[in-house]
Amino acid sequence: MARAQDDPESAYLRLHRATLAQNLNEMMLYASEERRAELLTYAGNPVPLRLVSSMMPRVYSVRSLATSPDGTRARMRATGTFSFMGTTAPTFGVVELVREAGGWKVDKFEWTGDKPPGFDAAVAQSPVRRGSSAGTEKAAATPAAIEPKPAPAGEQELADQTSAPVTASPPPGMVERSRNRAPCEIKPVMSDEDLENCGASPR
Repeated sequence: MARAQDDPESAYLRLHRATLAQNLNEMMLYASEERRAELLTYAGNPVPLRLVSSMMPRVYSVRSLATSPDGTRARMRATGTFSFMGTTAPTFGVVELVREAGGWKVDKFEWTGDKPPGFDAAVAQSPVRRGSSAGTEKAAATPAAIEPKPAPAGEQELADQTSAPVTASPPPGMVERSRNRAPCEIKPVMSDEDLENCGASPR
């Protein structure tokens, strides 16, 4: 178990899953000693744990990870989406981790709809350049892994037109005439040859 927590991202991913499942016993495995004391207050009272679980994103992207010079503490920043009453909004997470005897443990975590001060600057300073994913929770993500936004309607139509294969068929409503035929002349009485010259098929 300790081996699975050799990096901060894995430690938090496991606590995140346990919190979504409202599994207090499993959460205790990945929490720091100080955090476990707080979690014990949830025992016998599922309401606070249910509230914490409901405010967490099911899928999140790790945006930055900064480790202290002595390698004993780490701060992870992540983004995700939060759904409430049929609406979806972005959410931002800041996770504090500490290295204990059993490996990395989660000391504190918070998800909020308001971007914390200095969030973007921290992401730019310590971006995550590798990705990993697991199940419905995603500890993944460099910006390149983010799904591209669809092009605006006008640009998409233009792209479709430029990428469409060029065909030699005549436009609708027009009949292609053979270059070897005589000029088309409209006459009161049309012979088969006159009809062919005008691009029609003789009856």
